[in-house]
Amino acid sequence: MDSKWLEDFLALSQYGNYSQAAIQRHITQPALSRRIKALEEMLGVPLFDRTTTPVTLTCYGERFEPYARHVLSTLTEARHELSAMMPATDNTLVMVSLHTLSVNILPDMINYLRQSEPQLNFTVNASIQGIDNHFNALINRQIDMLVTYDLPSSQPGLEIAGGLKRSLWRYERFIPVVSAHLADKLDDPHTAIPWLCYSDYTFVRRIIDPAEQRVRPRLKKVFETGLSETIREMVLRHMGMAWLPESMVAEELVNQEIIQCWPENSDLVCEIPIVVWANLDDQRSVMQRCWDKLLRF
Repeated sequence: MDSKWLEDFLALSQYGNYSQAAIQRHITQPALSRRIKALEEMLGVPLFDRTTTPVTLTCYGERFEPYARHVLSTLTEARHELSAMMPATDNTLVMVSLHTLSVNILPDMINYLRQSEPQLNFTVNASIQGIDNHFNALINRQIDMLVTYDLPSSQPGLEIAGGLKRSLWRYERFIPVVSAHLADKLDDPHTAIPWLCYSDYTFVRRIIDPAEQRVRPRLKKVFETGLSETIREMVLRHMGMAWLPESMVAEELVNQEIIQCWPENSDLVCEIPIVVWANLDDQRSVMQRCWDKLLRF
């Protein structure tokens, strides 16, 4: 059982409305519905009467509610106790980021911080879990910094937002690019353009989707992945066009191995802030110095 199922259950119990509960939980309504259903299937009983408006607890749900609250309370207490046992060190920062950012952005950030903290060590893990898990890890002092794109879907829940702080690092531009070898395909409006796209579950897809839609009739999907690095290599191999972080292809743009598609159309460029999150109560001196330096960038 995922503890988030219990939080979803309590939110729906409080609001009696899937839409309101989903907003409070910072997830989509279909996702909330799936998670409630998964909890019911795991327990083997219906927890909500969906024939009523608002949705109400069944007799099973009423009996289960105090157990759910007790489990979440016990987990929170355990996390705090275990966190307090972890030795805080002043020579290592543990960072988590999206995979794309760990390749293109974090090296610059770490280099910037080490200019004034040359003895500081870094541990970096690419994001493989949901964003809410990483926010919880910040609250529980399991990690020191989270680096992510600033999207509406990438915000902490209301119950923990007050314990976090954030800083703007820089803006990233996603631009449509193609190898110079395929550039002639852009000129003929009747020619389909081979399209290298991001998987639906990725953060990048959410960022660039409005731009993609503007030229979608001309695009023919030939490849899909969740990794920007793979798409970049496919572009370099003349397999199609794609939206890529400008920082990732800066050198290729300069030597014209890759060109920007439709540079006159600014609507096809997607600019997104990159932000750093940290625990508001982390008072380690090295953390304070690094945070102050990030704020001055």
